[in-house]
Amino acid sequence: MVKLFHKPSAEHGGMAAGSKVRLIIDHREIDGSISAGSECVIVAIIHFPTRYRLQDDDGNIWTVPIHSVELVTSEGVEVVEEENGEADQGG
Repeated sequence: MVKLFHKPSAEHGGMAAGSKVRLIIDHREIDGSISAGSECVIVAIIHFPTRYRLQDDDGNIWTVPIHSVELVTSEGVEVVEEENGEADQGG
């Protein structure tokens, strides 16, 4: 099946809608700003250029570049950092 890149996706590059992410840099948009450290949920993945559409706890929607976030949880499974710096799925 071919992905339609002119439409939002639910999965791309190992990230999926429903995953919880944390912003690693501040992000500003016309309607406001969101601070680094804020945790949001991926609602959709937008293409060309690839960005994540996030929803915060207040229901606000943010569209951020993919390099602005780090994964907190994926499909209800928490990401655990190992001593060598590689992420591993814990459960």
